[in-house]
Amino acid sequence: MNEHSFVKSVHRVLPSSVYRWKIHDTYTGGVPDALYCGPKGLLFVEYKWVTLPKRSTTLVKFGISKLQLEWLDRFEMYGQHVMVAIGHSLGVLILVKGQWHSSFSSAKVIELSVSRKEFIDGIVSHTQG
Repeated sequence: MNEHSFVKSVHRVLPSSVYRWKIHDTYTGGVPDALYCGPKGLLFVEYKWVTLPKRSTTLVKFGISKLQLEWLDRFEMYGQHVMVAIGHSLGVLILVKGQWHSSFSSAKVIELSVSRKEFIDGIVSHTQG
C-alpha cells in the first residue's frame, strides 16, 4: 500500500454524510491532503504512509515537510482541528496538538496506533457528532 491507496481506503468507506475534499494544491505548499466537514465541524488531515522498521527501537521517519509542519502549526494556532494520520500495515497513528514534531520508535508507533476502522469512526464522530 502507499499514501494514495491509504487515502482511497478511507474515503471508500466514509458515509456520504461526511463531506470530503481530497486537496491537491499545486500553488501552495504544505496544505493537508484532505478536508472533512459535517454539521459538527471541520477536520484537516495530512496523510502519510510508512513501512515500519523491523527493529522496534528504530525511529520512524514520517516525511512531514517543513511547509506541512508550518501549515499544521498555523491552523492549529487559529483554532482549527488538524491531524496527521500515519498509516502502516498494522493500523493508523494519529498525531494531534503538535505531536507531529515528536519522534516515535517503531514500537511506540505500534503501541499508540488504532485500527483503520477506529480512525474512520473518529472522522465521522468529529464531523457528524
